[in-house]
Amino acid sequence: MGNRTRSSGAAKRSYHHGDARNALLGAAADLLEKVGAAHLSLRQVAEHAGLSRQAPYNHFEDKEALLAELVRNGFEQLAIALVAGGNPKAKNALERAADAYIRRAQEAPALFRLMFSRELVDLSRFPEAAQAGRTAFSKLKEIVGAFASAERVRPLTLAAWSLVHGYATLCIEVALEPVTLRGARARLFARIIRAAATEVRDIAGAGGPDQAHDLG
Repeated sequence: MGNRTRSSGAAKRSYHHGDARNALLGAAADLLEKVGAAHLSLRQVAEHAGLSRQAPYNHFEDKEALLAELVRNGFEQLAIALVAGGNPKAKNALERAADAYIRRAQEAPALFRLMFSRELVDLSRFPEAAQAGRTAFSKLKEIVGAFASAERVRPLTLAAWSLVHGYATLCIEVALEPVTLRGARARLFARIIRAAATEVRDIAGAGGPDQAHDLG
C-alpha cells in the first residue's frame, strides 16, 4: 500500500522550543473562549496545538501557570489597547480608552473573566502577570493625569476603571446592551470622569496608595 493518511489526532506538528510555547498559548486562548477556564485542560491544549500530551509540561508547571500566562498576555494587550489611539493627553483619549476596554471584554469574554478572577489563578504566585495588571492601570492613570489634579488622579482612575469594568461585565454576563451602544457609553463614562475632575469637593482622600492588588 502507498502512504497511509494519518488521523488528525495522530499527526503531530514540529515546532522549535519557542514556537511550541507560542503554539500552546494560542491554542489555549482559542479553547478558553470555547470551553471556559474551568473546563480547559492541558491535554486539550496540546491536542489543539497538534503537539504531544507532554508538550505543555515542557513549558508550564501546571494548568494554573498556563492560565497565568494568558492573564499576563491579556493585561499586556489591554495596556496597548488603552493608549492605541495615540496621544494620552488628547481630549478624547479617555473616551477611546473606555471604548477599547469594553471592546476587549466583548471580543474575548472568557479571557476577560479570567483576568479579574482569582478562583483559578493566584497572581501572588505569578508576579509578571500581576505587574502586567498594574501596568494597564498605569496607562489609564496617564490619561486621567492629563486633565485631573495630581491628588485626584488615582481616585478618578479607579472610578473610571470601575465604570467601564462594571458596564463591560454586565454586557458580557447578562447582555445588558448591544455592542452598537459601546461608543455612546464610552463617551458618557468619559464625560462623567471629566466632570468629576472639576468638582470643588475634594475626592482624593479615598484613593489610597498604589498597591500590588490594584488589579492583581
